Amino acid sequence: MGAKVGEADIDSLSWVRNELSEGKLRFNKFYRQCREADTYYNGEFNFDTPQGGTMLRLGTFRSVVKTGVDHVAPSFMDVTVPARSPRASAAAERAEKFLTGANHMSEMNNPTKREVVKHQFLYGVAWKKIEFTGHQWADFPSPPAEGEKEEAYRDKIEDLLSERDFSFPFSAETVNPQEMVWDLSNPFNPSFVIRFYRVRAEWIRAHFPEWESKRGAITGYVPFFEVWTKDSVAYVADNVWAMKPRKHSYGRLPYVQYFPQTGITTVGRKPENLYQGMGHGNYGMISAQSQMASQFIDITKKAAWRNREVHGPAALANDVIANYSDEPGAINHIPPGVTVVASEVIDAPQSVLMGKDLLDDAIEEATVSKVSRGNSPKQSASGYHAAVLAGIAALNFGSVQEATERGLQGDNELYLRIVDNVIRDRVTVWGKTEAGSLDATLRPKDIRGHYVNIVRLNTVAPEEQERKVNMWSEQWRAGFVDHQTALRKAGVSNPLEVSAAIAAEKFFDNELVQQAFAQAASSAIPLLQQSLEAIQSDPSNADTAESVAENIVNTQGALQLSNPGNFNGQNQAATGAPSAPGGGTPPAVKPTGVGDQGLIARQMRERQGVQR
Repeated sequence: MGAKVGEADIDSLSWVRNELSEGKLRFNKFYRQCREADTYYNGEFNFDTPQGGTMLRLGTFRSVVKTGVDHVAPSFMDVTVPARSPRASAAAERAEKFLTGANHMSEMNNPTKREVVKHQFLYGVAWKKIEFTGHQWADFPSPPAEGEKEEAYRDKIEDLLSERDFSFPFSAETVNPQEMVWDLSNPFNPSFVIRFYRVRAEWIRAHFPEWESKRGAITGYVPFFEVWTKDSVAYVADNVWAMKPRKHSYGRLPYVQYFPQTGITTVGRKPENLYQGMGHGNYGMISAQSQMASQFIDITKKAAWRNREVHGPAALANDVIANYSDEPGAINHIPPGVTVVASEVIDAPQSVLMGKDLLDDAIEEATVSKVSRGNSPKQSASGYHAAVLAGIAALNFGSVQEATERGLQGDNELYLRIVDNVIRDRVTVWGKTEAGSLDATLRPKDIRGHYVNIVRLNTVAPEEQERKVNMWSEQWRAGFVDHQTALRKAGVSNPLEVSAAIAAEKFFDNELVQQAFAQAASSAIPLLQQSLEAIQSDPSNADTAESVAENIVNTQGALQLSNPGNFNGQNQAATGAPSAPGGGTPPAVKPTGVGDQGLIARQMRERQGVQR
């Protein structure tokens, strides 16, 4: 039996065809809404104008959507992974850093953040697809063949681990809902998704060689369907299987829905009611606003470029018309019997301006306040009052912000599931936070089926962030919260590391510790001992700490400690030349036979920081 969706078997090609056909009919009105949103966003809408009249399409709706995107799609986000237990706090923090870095690298490779927010404002729903890109993830080398040199095998492992450390085995893309149908029985957790688009037949043959035997040497673009359930995937090209359903290991749909709930749930869960963008129901006002502006321009043109009437004998009048100039300083010869009269100046009726103001206010109330777009309020207001108005206006974005946070949590869940269930090995990422750069390595043992995460978008201004830091600092000093909670509330993404760094600083700042280190260093480095004695004998002539350190480095050099994890044949640890710290000669790291492969693996893991 194949994978089931309700009572349907997706192993049946007829089910896929029927579900797609019925889905397109079910989503037809929603698709029309999406096309209408695209028309107004791109400034391609029309309205009635008199013959020869101006058609000025204002960019109001585009500005409204852009403002919403700017407010909801910040540069940074805060990721929290609740620990499974008190002993799992370190693993949870590693997961938090990993997810922060994964989102950063994903945006670097293929930016999706602004597009997925834009789709929510335009269509009332957005979709993102996250997959494991196996071709970007190097496979582990096979065990060494008989007669193969162990050094060559070690080099392969070294190259693989280095390649993986700089690879990002995930792909993320924003998918337009106009090329999708999905299960509506549970809008928040669809059981299946079908995506339909067209691809070249040559591409299909390259990826699915068996397809050509079914369809022959077809050229050009053909219909292509992706069919995904929570545990299976299939591909259909030109109405035949390109790949029959097979299990995947994601444990959920790789498509993540961003659903801001700006519509309404009706009987039958009609998509056109469930998913409604910001412009829905407002396009008439937006069109009328452009129409009013166009009429105002036409009236202004008539006032600026007044008509002239020339009266007199036809021959003389025609000569005046042919040679008359409106250029500043121009001299026109008007013969006797000919008069030139300018048309009456027509001012724009106040009703036109009042009508436009009325539409501006109505659109502002229905969509986004001008204050949110950086414009001052009409009435005079203090800076504080304007800030309050901006804060109230930002509430219009609340539903999209919450949906974006939920969607990003789904993205993060997929990243964790892929590491845990698909890659099943460590993955290293890097990224940026408010505090600077980070790199993080996550292993399946850090996850163990725990995919819960909480995302909060940092949409506050720098001034507000500073206020948060001060507030939680005071809360900690007053004893109302612990140090780690205060750090996290203030926006620190890695409070455990910060706490450890603070503890280390306090330890090394201790006067007794500094004296102990100075004594130990002076006994080990004669030059330092001499410098300290000179400082004690004559403090006024003492060098600075920086100059002493520089002198030591330039004359003594750095201490060369053995590195038993280095497989370089030139490593002195393998020859037993310098002793390891603590005395004795470190063991050789080069294996002497195939039976030492276990040692190779352990040493590789130690060098790369892998713990199995």
